[in-house]
Amino acid sequence: MPQLADCRFFRFIIPNMENQIRLPVAFSNVVRDNMSNPVEVITTNGQSWSISWDVEEEHSHQIVFTGGWRAFYEHYHLRIGDSMLLSYHQPKFFYVAIHDTRYFEINYGRNLRNGSLPAIPAHGNYTVQFFTIIPVNDPDTLKLPLRFSREYGRSLPRPLTLTTPTGHRHRVGWNMQPNGRIVLHGGWDGVRACYSLRDEWLVLFRYHTIQNTMYVMFFNGHTMEINYLAHAGPGTDSTCITDPSAPRSRHIADGFRSTNPFFVSPIMHRLANRFLPNVPPLSGVCEDSPITITNDRGAWTVRYTHYVGRTNECFGIGWSALATACQLRHGHVCVFERLAPQEYRLHIY
Repeated sequence: MPQLADCRFFRFIIPNMENQIRLPVAFSNVVRDNMSNPVEVITTNGQSWSISWDVEEEHSHQIVFTGGWRAFYEHYHLRIGDSMLLSYHQPKFFYVAIHDTRYFEINYGRNLRNGSLPAIPAHGNYTVQFFTIIPVNDPDTLKLPLRFSREYGRSLPRPLTLTTPTGHRHRVGWNMQPNGRIVLHGGWDGVRACYSLRDEWLVLFRYHTIQNTMYVMFFNGHTMEINYLAHAGPGTDSTCITDPSAPRSRHIADGFRSTNPFFVSPIMHRLANRFLPNVPPLSGVCEDSPITITNDRGAWTVRYTHYVGRTNECFGIGWSALATACQLRHGHVCVFERLAPQEYRLHIY
């Protein structure tokens, strides 16, 4: 059974979808016996909706959102061509990001009919989110949306590093067309080959301006996220999901060997015994969630939450007990190795 705490898929809005929406067959077959009814659907701006579902026998036993769906549909003024990225956290939560017809995540405040919520573009752990569709018969290049290219093209590094949810990083070159559109080229063909990406599959991009980092996710022809590790090969070392700038942190990251993704965090902040700032986005973990961290000294539950005034996250409640027990101090470097979506092992240097 796959890790359902981090199961993602897309749904596109098509005609006659005002009253119900069908979820993918592959997803329905796995979860329908254990998924809560109703489920809680939470949008990026934090608003929660209770939606009930049925199973349609005539549609390959697909799960269908019914009760509460029309209110959700009308509240966000969804229209044909819009799309939704749904992330399922068993047994009852769906986190939803809505994208417009230009493939950009919407401004939720602007899309509300009654304007009851503020305009919050994202969770706070990424600057902008968008997706592209892999073109037919063009294996060597991929065009990014014109809007992103014009707004962020001047700050993008060359080459651009694409980081997958498993922490594997791929360097690709890019250039800018006369109209201002960014086109990925050198190295993109290698990414396609590595993950067996096909024409008309989806590529989701999450760009972080402060980290100057681009995270990517790939979705197959059934709009389900692929299994990245199936393409990595047995025993393949994963890589650090962050890009440490301090020489000692970078040296430790380069020397750390694991088949699990990991991130490196130096103990530098004067309040590091109370909370750990600058925690990167964690795959499969929503904001304000508990994280289990273990090492030889014990196990602790730490709150992964938003760092007020910043666009990144932090380890908050629970971190003080861990820092005290592990005797963390200025100059230590911590490596957090991902064992499961909400379980990490701590290595201290």
